[in-house]
Amino acid sequence: MVKATINKEHYACSVSNGSHDIIVDEPLELGGTHKGFAPKGLLMASLASCVAITLRMYADRKEWPIDKIEVEVNIDTENGETIFFEEITCTGVLTEEQKIRLEEIAAKCPVSKILAAGHEIRSKVL
Repeated sequence: MVKATINKEHYACSVSNGSHDIIVDEPLELGGTHKGFAPKGLLMASLASCVAITLRMYADRKEWPIDKIEVEVNIDTENGETIFFEEITCTGVLTEEQKIRLEEIAAKCPVSKILAAGHEIRSKVL
């Protein structure tokens, strides 16, 4: 469960999962106070961090010599469809086969799976 709370300050939201708190906001040019990630940026951060963690787990299990994994995510729209672009940089010596396998594994992270599938959102105002 994640809970977002917003008061009168445009548009800073306090977001909590009960153990951790973050601020989500809009940039100044959209009327926000720029105190934290914008919602779309937070979505990209969720994808980037999930891919990085998944790849680290996989590389460690395979004992591949990767010192650092960086995942850059950008989002755009093509033909009315939202596209996430990931650029994954691994610091270490990898074969082409290992790089291809890491691309396959990246698509299997939980957030990638959620974003790739269609989902229904049900809202109820109390």
